[in-house]
Amino acid sequence: MGGSTSSPMGKTYLSTAVTEDGNPKDLVPNTRIRLEFAEQPNPNEEGPRVYHCLGAYAGCNQFGASAAAGELLADGRLWIDGYFVTQQRCEPPLMAQDEWLTKFLVSQPSWHLNHGQLTLASAGTAITLLDRKIAEPDFPLDGPRWKVDTVIIKDGHLRQYHHGAEEAWITFDGGRLTGWTGCNELSGTVTRTRTELTFTGVTTTDHACTGETAEVETAILTTLGARVTYTIDYNRLTLLTPAGTGLDLTAVP
Repeated sequence: MGGSTSSPMGKTYLSTAVTEDGNPKDLVPNTRIRLEFAEQPNPNEEGPRVYHCLGAYAGCNQFGASAAAGELLADGRLWIDGYFVTQQRCEPPLMAQDEWLTKFLVSQPSWHLNHGQLTLASAGTAITLLDRKIAEPDFPLDGPRWKVDTVIIKDGHLRQYHHGAEEAWITFDGGRLTGWTGCNELSGTVTRTRTELTFTGVTTTDHACTGETAEVETAILTTLGARVTYTIDYNRLTLLTPAGTGLDLTAVP
C-alpha cells in the first residue's frame, strides 16, 4: 500500500502541519483536522459484512464516508465514492475550511503511515497528522478529578444528561476512592486490572439529595456497587457495569 508500514484503520489522527505547493497553510485559529478511521459491522443481510469508515472534523461540520472493508484504503490511496456532511452553520472561515477539507478528501489522496505519523497528499497539498494517542496521551486514572457528565442508562449506549444536578465527581489514588455525589461526600476502596475496577466499602455522608442530584447520586452508587469495566479515551473515562449501565466522566485539570 504505497510503501506504508501499516493501516490507520481503528485509530484517530490529529493534524500537525498542512502545506500547499511546499508552503505552510494556516488553519483557522484554534482548530485542527481530526480524522477517525473505524471498522463497523453491517447489521443488514445485504451488502458487505464489514464497513471501513472515515470521520473528519475541522472545527465546524462532521464529514463521514464508508466503503466495504479493504476498499476505503486501497493501493495507497483514500477512495471515497459517497459521503455525508452535517449542515451546521458556522462562521465563514470555518465553512470555507470545511469545503476545502472535503474537496481534498474526495480527491483520492495518497496516504502513508510511518510510526504513528499519517501523511495524506494530493495535487500539491499535504496534510500531516499524528496518532491521537501520541498527540494527546490518555489521562491517567489516578490523579484527575473525574466529573460526571452523563449517566449510561441502558445497554452501554443510551445516555441521559442531568443538567439540573449539582456537579458530581470521583478521584482515584491507588487503592483509595473519594468523591462528591452532588450533595454527599463519598469514599471507598478500589482494586484494578487493566480493564476492570472492583469497588468495596463505598460509603457516603447522609445528607438528603433532591431532584436530579438525587438521580445522579443513585447512578453513582449503583455504578460503584461492585465491579465495572473502564476505558479512558484522552480525557474521558467510561465506567460500565455488567448490566450495561454506568457513567461517562471527564477529567478536570
